[in-house]
Amino acid sequence: MTGSDRVSRLSRPWSLCALALVVGLAGGALTSFGQSVLTGGWHALVNSAAPWVMVAFLVGSCARGRWRGAVVAGLLSQAGLVAGYYVTSELRGYAAGTTSVLIWIAAGTIAGPVYAAAGSLLADGRRRIRATAAGVTGSVWIMEGLNFLSLASDANSNSGPGRTAAWCYLLIGVLLPVALARSARDRAYALPALLCGAAAATAAAVLINRAFLL
Repeated sequence: MTGSDRVSRLSRPWSLCALALVVGLAGGALTSFGQSVLTGGWHALVNSAAPWVMVAFLVGSCARGRWRGAVVAGLLSQAGLVAGYYVTSELRGYAAGTTSVLIWIAAGTIAGPVYAAAGSLLADGRRRIRATAAGVTGSVWIMEGLNFLSLASDANSNSGPGRTAAWCYLLIGVLLPVALARSARDRAYALPALLCGAAAATAAAVLINRAFLL
């Protein structure tokens, strides 16, 4: 079986959904264990949304040009991540609040399909569509990088992974669209999408933080 045959099989609806769920469950479990292992700036990788939405993006990229199927797979990937994380944490003796589970399910219901669709539409023949998809990929990284910088600048806050992690997240957020866009012209289209996506992600983060305070 050639590489193209394997990609073709993964792009089938049922295969893609199964892959999304399995990868999500595994990623959620690894996140739980990683929180006990990674320290310092590295802890950001297991305590932020950006790595999780990239799971949806990678799953969606397996369904090139078939964004509707990618949307469903992206949703399943996030459901798997939430389930894998909280079930593993419970088994490890860390109690999970119902509110937290519901909030992250709600967040994943939006972020998962969006990022999976972006992964799928990178192969679109229309410049604006594929460039917008490339721009979206960096949005959550930018949002979280700015948040980490804010926490690092707050003398009254002891939270956050620090400035190094913040700048790394910001760099990833910029480089992802640059690397994924096909040409300089595509990158020019991707920039507005990145800025709008980062603004939307920031607004979503504010809502999530407020939900935790209810």
